[in-house]
Amino acid sequence: MKLYIANTTKQRQIFAYRNLETGRLIQIPINHGDQMMVLDGATEEVESVILHHQVYGLIDSTKIDQSQVFVGLCYSVNKPVSASVIEKTIRDNDIHLTRGAHSRRQASLAALDSSLRESGTGYSGEMEVSVEQAKGRDDHDDTPMVSETLATEKSGSKKK
Repeated sequence: MKLYIANTTKQRQIFAYRNLETGRLIQIPINHGDQMMVLDGATEEVESVILHHQVYGLIDSTKIDQSQVFVGLCYSVNKPVSASVIEKTIRDNDIHLTRGAHSRRQASLAALDSSLRESGTGYSGEMEVSVEQAKGRDDHDDTPMVSETLATEKSGSKKK
């Protein structure tokens, strides 16, 4: 049985597991958007590696549903992960991470607003926070730019 692991993150990953017979640690680097055949062994050995890594987010490539979760690594048994699955998952991961970052910014603003209201400093409950990302990580980065303003309103009103 062959185990293929695909890296759908934007970072180099090192996939590590222990050989069942020898206990030797095996580490296989997998670049962004690439995949590697990490194991060619017995069924129980492949299943053991899969079960161990599922706890850390390893997902069967045929069961990826990007509307629900970020996928860092996915696997396929006996055949490589389809290039179209890898490409779509990377694109969907960007959307998922952008949505998550927006939610965290909103939660951070709500926590700051609540803390200031309870501090007794006379804070009126009106705050505006602007977030802007001027450029991607490097010249070749096609990450969408972020420019967002979040605001709270006077007591009793909801934030925008």
